[in-house]
Amino acid sequence: MMSSQLGQDHFVLAVLNGMRNGYFLDSGAADGVRSSNTLLLESAYGWRGICIEPNDRYFQALQKNRQCLCIHGCLYDHEGEVEFLEGANMLGGILQEYTPAMLRYTHHVFGPDLASVRKPTRTIASVLYECSAPPVIDYWSLDTEGSELAILKSFPFDDYRLRVLTVEHNRQPVRKDIRQFLEARGFRHIHDFGIDDCYLGPDAHLPPSEPYAAWRSSALHRR
Repeated sequence: MMSSQLGQDHFVLAVLNGMRNGYFLDSGAADGVRSSNTLLLESAYGWRGICIEPNDRYFQALQKNRQCLCIHGCLYDHEGEVEFLEGANMLGGILQEYTPAMLRYTHHVFGPDLASVRKPTRTIASVLYECSAPPVIDYWSLDTEGSELAILKSFPFDDYRLRVLTVEHNRQPVRKDIRQFLEARGFRHIHDFGIDDCYLGPDAHLPPSEPYAAWRSSALHRR
């Protein structure tokens, strides 16, 4: 069983030695099923966690599809209001965080008349505190269509530890900035999924076991 777009779920499990009963954070969860990086963890490995989704229609489906805590909100680095491309579906994000290239692509897919809507924002810290998240987040899937770096910079690293993190960059220039920010905090880049990068937290270690080595070898041969 695999629900993620590029095998992130199985990769995370390989890195964490098939961990059961872990804790995840899924920001940009969509309907919780299609291309989900955390559905397998929850449904087959007993993980708990938080799914966060700003799109109204997707959030309604998310609540029906998942058993974990589901938060209807638009994450950003501060609380306020932003223009959000709701009609872009899974490509929807905060308008001011789109690069010109990504905005052109989104309009190409959904049409030049794609309108934005006003949405309130909240910080990742406020979600974690509200949900009484544990101090160790075993896996964070961060996919918010352009606002990833802003959200990362607002993460309460003093209060929570991350073990494994995948961050979408869509091959945009911000990829370098994300990597520099995380490596300065002790994270280690361990895999390139093409449009996502995977990082290992400062206190986490790659397993010596064969499953991880086998997964990485097969992934490299598929590219």
